[in-house]
Amino acid sequence: MSNKPKRKISPNKRRKIQKLRWSKTAFKTLTKLLKLLCRWLLKSFRKFAVLLRRQQRWDKILVIFLMIFWLIIIIGYFFFPGSYVFEGNLIVKEMSFNYTGQTEKLFLQSINNIKNIDLQGIILQPITLTGSFSSSEPELNKKLAKLTELTIELKNTTSNLIFTPANSPDSEIEIQELRLHPASQVNQLTYNSKQNQLSFCLQEAGMNTEACLSPDILPLSELNKKQEAVGNLKLYIGQKPLIVNLAMVNIPALDIIDGEEISLQFSPQVDELFLSILSPTHLFIDLPENNQSENAITEIQWLRGDIEVSNVSFSRFDTTNNVTDEIKNSTIIEGQVRMGSQKIELEPNQFLIVLSKTPGIKKIRNIQIKTQSPQGLNTLFFGESKGIAVGLYPEFPLQKIELSWLSKHFSQEATNSILAFLAACTGILLPRLFPEP
Repeated sequence: MSNKPKRKISPNKRRKIQKLRWSKTAFKTLTKLLKLLCRWLLKSFRKFAVLLRRQQRWDKILVIFLMIFWLIIIIGYFFFPGSYVFEGNLIVKEMSFNYTGQTEKLFLQSINNIKNIDLQGIILQPITLTGSFSSSEPELNKKLAKLTELTIELKNTTSNLIFTPANSPDSEIEIQELRLHPASQVNQLTYNSKQNQLSFCLQEAGMNTEACLSPDILPLSELNKKQEAVGNLKLYIGQKPLIVNLAMVNIPALDIIDGEEISLQFSPQVDELFLSILSPTHLFIDLPENNQSENAITEIQWLRGDIEVSNVSFSRFDTTNNVTDEIKNSTIIEGQVRMGSQKIELEPNQFLIVLSKTPGIKKIRNIQIKTQSPQGLNTLFFGESKGIAVGLYPEFPLQKIELSWLSKHFSQEATNSILAFLAACTGILLPRLFPEP
């Protein structure tokens, strides 16, 4: 078989063939790269779409959570304000309160040089006066001249006993102490600046306040039930002559039962009396003359403070024969109350309204007699309530303080900032809860 001679390829043609092969290889490689790039872009787009859908889902969850949180804050802010401490400093004409302590509490102490002490009510045990007695009535004077002791029983709500120094400027009468018993009420505590007189009524905390206003019309059921003492009075009468005025009392030695008014002179030999006071009993104390500086009396702590209390009232009722004509009047002269960082100034005859009665005013820190203008009882107190208000009518208060539960932990500026931040976040995220189609 014959061998055909190989055709020789020129160098130019060989170069062209080689370039063509390189072009094909490059095209195939570029095609593969483009395919890989398209696949990667498609996968990336799919992942981005999934991520976007997930992000929208998380936005919705975040918006719902934020709205629930915001709703809880709004409900708590307006409907569950909580209870907050408040304090006040008032000058009043009259006040009343229940003593809620568990032990006897010192209320009055060391009031000496008393010009007159008037006790009206029921005393648990008979009072025994020891000394010499006389009277301007001849028949009564004969009986008294034979006696060195006189037993007096105060068994009615209208029974009356008055001690007055025979020589008015020369008084040894002193209230050494008056102690309140648990579950007692101090009603109509008043300082009368014109008469320079301190007065109040002691009664059981559960008894109707009418008992002090009109003791002569108490029902028999109240009078006949067994009563516990509401206070103990330790009285020093001295050894100088006294005038004793009595009314509606029993004096067995003189055969007097619920006797009319009588007056006698008494020179004491025993200078101390201890009286257990039943409910209701009025005390009227004519205080010593203030011959010193204007601040002298207010600096003497006659009325003890730090008293645990409830049902504190700075008001009184003006009554008539018709119960429906009663008018409730404020006894506040001036003062201020504070809750948190806010305070309210009170003007004459405005009411202090505690928006939640329980616990309300919890403790009276101090009570002082103020002899300077404005004259009255200066009382410091604190308590706990959801809010306080002030106004001429309790039903229509003019000013009010009601704190939110946020205010208990944050300042007002911080509270406002938190509310503004939550409102802004809700405004931004709320559209994502309802995206456009």
